[in-house]
Amino acid sequence: MAQIGRNDPCHCGSGKKYKKCCQARDEAVASHMRGEQSATQSALDWLHEKYPEEVDDAVHSVFMGGRDEDELGALEGLPPHLGQSLVINIGEWLLTDAELSINSKDIPVIDLVLGAHGPRLNAAGRDWLAEIATRSMSLYEVREVKKGEGLLLRDLVYADEAPVWVHEKAATEHVVRWDIFGARLACKDGKTVLTGAVYPMTRALAMACLEEIESEIEGDEDDPVLVRKVVAWTIIDFWLESLLEERPLPKLVDAGTGGEIDLTTDRYRVLNWDSLEKILARQNDVDGDRHEGWTRYVELEDGRRRSLAALNPGKGDILEVFCRTLDLADAARNWLEQLAGGVVVYKIREVIDPRSLKALEVAQAVPPPDIPLEVQRQIIHDYLQRHYEGWLDIPLPVLGGKSPLQAVKSKKGRTEVIELLKSIEQLEQRRTAQTGGEAFDVRPLWERLGLNREIV
Repeated sequence: MAQIGRNDPCHCGSGKKYKKCCQARDEAVASHMRGEQSATQSALDWLHEKYPEEVDDAVHSVFMGGRDEDELGALEGLPPHLGQSLVINIGEWLLTDAELSINSKDIPVIDLVLGAHGPRLNAAGRDWLAEIATRSMSLYEVREVKKGEGLLLRDLVYADEAPVWVHEKAATEHVVRWDIFGARLACKDGKTVLTGAVYPMTRALAMACLEEIESEIEGDEDDPVLVRKVVAWTIIDFWLESLLEERPLPKLVDAGTGGEIDLTTDRYRVLNWDSLEKILARQNDVDGDRHEGWTRYVELEDGRRRSLAALNPGKGDILEVFCRTLDLADAARNWLEQLAGGVVVYKIREVIDPRSLKALEVAQAVPPPDIPLEVQRQIIHDYLQRHYEGWLDIPLPVLGGKSPLQAVKSKKGRTEVIELLKSIEQLEQRRTAQTGGEAFDVRPLWERLGLNREIV
């Protein structure tokens, strides 16, 4: 951002010169922030100089959970942005929750830093360190995002607490509703803010982390010191494990069959195109012709059609039969060989994992459609609209084979459906954040299931 001159119009839009309006306030805020940052770095530098072995021992045995050399090496080799997050999180943990073993006594780091023999700190910095040291870490779910302003967060560990508005501009550029992360909130200038350390997690990992926390503190909820330690340890442990885990690529599941998607193409040699055309023309569940190719489909209860196989004429005498899954491909091969075994000869099958580099290369090799971006987005939106119109009645493996409408009738199923809806909405917002356009409105699904999206 270009620096504003003293005689320039003020950025607040008042019409006054900057020096007559917001300059004094902006300079005070900047000075305050520099004081906080300077104090934090000074405190950490002092700790590493005064107690290097004790700090290293606390970080390794407590923050890192005693992980072995291979795991520590993997953490050292993290990409720069994750490595920076690790450094920030370790630093804040040292100044808020860590204890150092000195002369066989465990002493809170903050007592050493703010004590009589601690480092020299400015007043703003001391106040900030004292403030964040009183704050406990927790898991927060994003309930609302206002770009450039802040976030409405719900505490998942202390679920009875009302959602709190957090003034945080930077995070609003990449956080979406239903995201979950570990963090610490503090009060600054009368406003609630994030302290700096953040532990982002997938929803699935965060819910597992929450379950672990609840299990560990069961029966000890009235011991705030223990609860604080357990919550911090668990969030840190799950976050570190997510950084270390070599996660397999997520499975892509076909919405119609529930089977795992594998892009499958069977190739046939056609002995007589005229005969094949006549055979396919007689089939009630096949549309198309040799020029455009054929589609075999199944009729759905609501009048829509779902594609089972695409039959595309290739070069020369080749027919390519494309299906989304292996099961659909096997069924299509049996169907075609029984129907036209005398005029087609099976040659070979090609299967491409949709998550693979080859699938990406294939997609990149196809020239982009000559369709305006707005139209492409509308096509995607219309597809999602059609898909989710029937989604509530589709049995889903994640719901134990029940449809969402069936699952919400039980307490356990209701919880599972809510989590599924949150995940759908979260992913849809991420998609549109990356590609543009408006996110598909998931709220009607909540309403048709009798669920209140605002209070879950």
